[in-house]
Amino acid sequence: MVVGTGVYKDTNEAYPLDKKILGKVALRSLFAGASTNGETAESIGWAWALAPALKKIHTDEEDLALSMGHHLEYVNAASPLTTFTMGVVLSLEVQKADPETIRSVRTALASAVDGLGNSLFRFILVPLLAMICIALSANGNVTGAVLMAVCSAVVTIALRMYLINFGYAKGVRAAESFMKNADALKHASSVAGVFMLGAMTVISFYEISSAFTVPAAGNIRTLSGFGELVLPGMLGLIAVALAYRLLVKKNRSPFVTVIIFAVIAVLLVVLGFAGDYPSILNLPWVIKG
Repeated sequence: MVVGTGVYKDTNEAYPLDKKILGKVALRSLFAGASTNGETAESIGWAWALAPALKKIHTDEEDLALSMGHHLEYVNAASPLTTFTMGVVLSLEVQKADPETIRSVRTALASAVDGLGNSLFRFILVPLLAMICIALSANGNVTGAVLMAVCSAVVTIALRMYLINFGYAKGVRAAESFMKNADALKHASSVAGVFMLGAMTVISFYEISSAFTVPAAGNIRTLSGFGELVLPGMLGLIAVALAYRLLVKKNRSPFVTVIIFAVIAVLLVVLGFAGDYPSILNLPWVIKG
């Protein structure tokens, strides 16, 4: 692993980077995740993305080697929000800040941004968009698949372009503001995830327990139909309350929460509470088709 140590020889502030160079860095950042490895994470892709800007900033070859060297150290750069960190780092590079300062800012900010980006995109925006597109793709319609690809690309590229310009323009002040509010932002994304989980549960509510019958006023009703009479959305509300308790009260990760819900779903099927998937057991409360 190449490690950049020392200080820059040329400490004169470089010319400001233009939007063309920043845009090139932002587009290159799309491929940072392709370099993931166990030792330095996405550092190779990170350094490759920053290379056009660093070449503009450091005209001295030794300074450029030093800069590229310390950017090849461990860094999280796979999040769609990573260009915010890149913008802040480039603002420090232009000022010819001490490499140790740049290293510290990059390490702290990249990890916080990566965590927030994963929460927002992988657990909220992408599943929500996928849910909408799957509904549009019913009966083999390709509209949903095309919409998923186009929307994902447009949102990701536009966000990366905006964040690198914002981070570069605001510099360390933006980083300090973000770090102060990082915990609040992560909490807000967790709450938003609970709401999304609740929406997805309520949308598929009619499928829950459709094979479990309940006698009501001389008629036989399914549990979900009976629940609609008592309290519409009751089962969905229970699922949301459980998710809230796991995520907020028990401080479980979204991944663990999804696994718990998957286990519950399997148990419902085995016990015959999901009508679309008949139970393998001969249970008295299951309607036999």
